[in-house]
Amino acid sequence: MLILEGKYVVQPNKKLAIYAEGKTLPAGTLESDIEALQKNCQGKGRCDVQVNTQHGIMRGTLIEKKPYKFSGWHFEGHLAFPPKA
Repeated sequence: MLILEGKYVVQPNKKLAIYAEGKTLPAGTLESDIEALQKNCQGKGRCDVQVNTQHGIMRGTLIEKKPYKFSGWHFEGHLAFPPKA
């Protein structure tokens, strides 16, 4: 499982999108997280991640999305809270 260091904002439906292209990264996104996602997801197209969000720690699978005509290269997926011990 890849642990991302940035602080990300998930949507109300617990969807997260991390955009890897653009002149500036969105607030909370770290360049080291983008590099780690690219390295770990290359070839598989998906990564299991743990992310710090506005709600606390969440886990899920992010899927690599290739650029299309109107969207840049990014990762997206749905997150959930980890099970309580």
